[in-house]
Amino acid sequence: MPHFETVRLYIQQNRETELVRFKRGELDLINNLGPDQYDQLAGEIPGAVRDMGASLDAEVLFFNQVETAPLPPHKRAWFRSSAFRHAISESINRADICRLVYRGHAIPAGGPVSPVNRFWVNPGVRPHAYSPDAALKRLAAGGFRFDGSVLHDDSGNPVEFSVITNSGNKAREKMAVMLQQDLRRLGIRMNLVTLDFPSLIERITRTFRYEACLLGLTNIEIDPNGQMNLWLSSASNHQWNPNQAKPQTEWEAEIDRLMLAQASAATSRQRKASFDRVQEIVSREAPFIYLVHRNALAAVAPQVRNVSPVSLRPQVYWNVEVLEKLVKVAAAR
Repeated sequence: MPHFETVRLYIQQNRETELVRFKRGELDLINNLGPDQYDQLAGEIPGAVRDMGASLDAEVLFFNQVETAPLPPHKRAWFRSSAFRHAISESINRADICRLVYRGHAIPAGGPVSPVNRFWVNPGVRPHAYSPDAALKRLAAGGFRFDGSVLHDDSGNPVEFSVITNSGNKAREKMAVMLQQDLRRLGIRMNLVTLDFPSLIERITRTFRYEACLLGLTNIEIDPNGQMNLWLSSASNHQWNPNQAKPQTEWEAEIDRLMLAQASAATSRQRKASFDRVQEIVSREAPFIYLVHRNALAAVAPQVRNVSPVSLRPQVYWNVEVLEKLVKVAAAR
């Protein structure tokens, strides 16, 4: 069986086209399957699918905390309250999202590090427990009032906000519907707005004309230095409040210090102690509400050998130099 002489990477317009081409034998590997495509293919070609378990990536919800954003003052106050964000997190049933949206191919997320990243994950940081009652108590302590159907803040404003996400992502659209149902139990009305991806990026990075965003965070590296552009308050990818001239909260200033400390520490033990603390602060303050770590799902044609899928990118062809493909040779007559 010959090793691959060349590798061609195709970017498909949609997952349906990708799956059709795979079943026709036009593609040998699919690096990243959606849960629906995985289950469909598992029913037709069971030996072709691979579930490598939790990936490094996470689905998150975050609120706009930019000081100059065109938001009503009362909404800005909600979004900048860690108690409000924490209560929203407690109201979300992550287990249901894993089961119904991802068909069991995901696990609840508790923080910025997936449990598959065994060295860097802080085992004490866990997903916020699903508890609508605890969420309502937390909100009541912050001056919110629930009349049995609608939640109001201490000025009488009904709690309502819009969430933007990218159109065409079926999993996120399904997830948004479930978030609406969960928040409705607290008397919160959540509206969904789907945008094409360039428009979404413009809103969260330039115009800041949004209230909340449902998006995925992709981790390419297992080392926390790969997240510097996310956690430093001055960074452009500090999504909830980017490009700060100086940290606008004490906890963001502490994260800045810890991330710089771990980057310059002499030992792995010192680095991990600093980054463990970062994870604890993120869990407490909830600038990102971590929802799920989706599984790394892939497809491998039966004629391809030596494939050893992993959760890191690129999942199925990281060892391309040893991959082999069985080629049928017609017998001479």
